[in-house]
Amino acid sequence: MNTSLAPPLPLRASPRRRWLNWLLWLIVFGSGFAAGVGVTLLGVRRGLLESIHHPEAMPGKVAQRLRRPLQLSDDQLRSIEQIIAKRQQVLLRIRVRVQPEVEAELDAIRREIGQVLDDQQRSKWEHLFDHLRRTWLPSLPPQAAVTPAEEP
Repeated sequence: MNTSLAPPLPLRASPRRRWLNWLLWLIVFGSGFAAGVGVTLLGVRRGLLESIHHPEAMPGKVAQRLRRPLQLSDDQLRSIEQIIAKRQQVLLRIRVRVQPEVEAELDAIRREIGQVLDDQQRSKWEHLFDHLRRTWLPSLPPQAAVTPAEEP
């Protein structure tokens, strides 16, 4: 009587089921990729909206972002914040001058597209357009209208 046992054969997926393993791996990694892209896009959108709606915080954030790559000293950091804040005021004065033209063009877009639509579509269009306009092009801050026009 021979009691020696042959070593067990390694378990391998049958060729018919190998595609299922690849499909599962693809689903797992694809889901992770999609989730990562989605979270990144949400973060970028949030950052953009924050910078649009809270421009007063930008000089400090920009200077902090430059601190490590440029190895800035504290004095350099403060100087850069001041430069950005000063230039931001100049940009705001430019925006005050140009904003009426931009608003007029946006009004024309809203009106002309509305003329192509029926009443129900026009209502939805105007609501959507107004929401996008408020989100991505907020009103000028109240102090912008009274800011003196001196150039640094």
